[in-house]
Amino acid sequence: MTSFKHRCPITVRPSDLDSLGHINNAVYFTYLEMARTDYWNHVFNTEREVRDDIILARAELDYRAQATNDHDLNVAIRVSKIGHSSFEFRYAVVQSETDLLVAEGSSVQVMFDYTNNRTIPMPEAVKSGMLAFEGPENISTPKRNDGA
Repeated sequence: MTSFKHRCPITVRPSDLDSLGHINNAVYFTYLEMARTDYWNHVFNTEREVRDDIILARAELDYRAQATNDHDLNVAIRVSKIGHSSFEFRYAVVQSETDLLVAEGSSVQVMFDYTNNRTIPMPEAVKSGMLAFEGPENISTPKRNDGA
């Protein structure tokens, strides 16, 4: 867990549970969304702006252990890759008290122009903010093709 510099605390609500008292598998994706918003607000100190230009392209999650309403959770989140117009988040959902890994996954976000319905290049301010927070050695970035 040392590679994650940001954690989002999650309080499990009764409505998050399935009929067996476990956190419903679909609810975890809401937790990831909460973590993305929390990460963005923490790293960029903003509620909106560039975040309006992002669309979720892919999300996946592997479940490792059961969790119930007896377990408050943390979603550890980090940027693992930055591309020309996209970036990848990695997640580790852990029990707050024990750090037991409950689920892990990733998502791909794409910079998107909603007016023209097309992808756009990653703004330099977003890229540099992520690199500054995570450390450039911790993020995979594309190699330049211009011989530089």
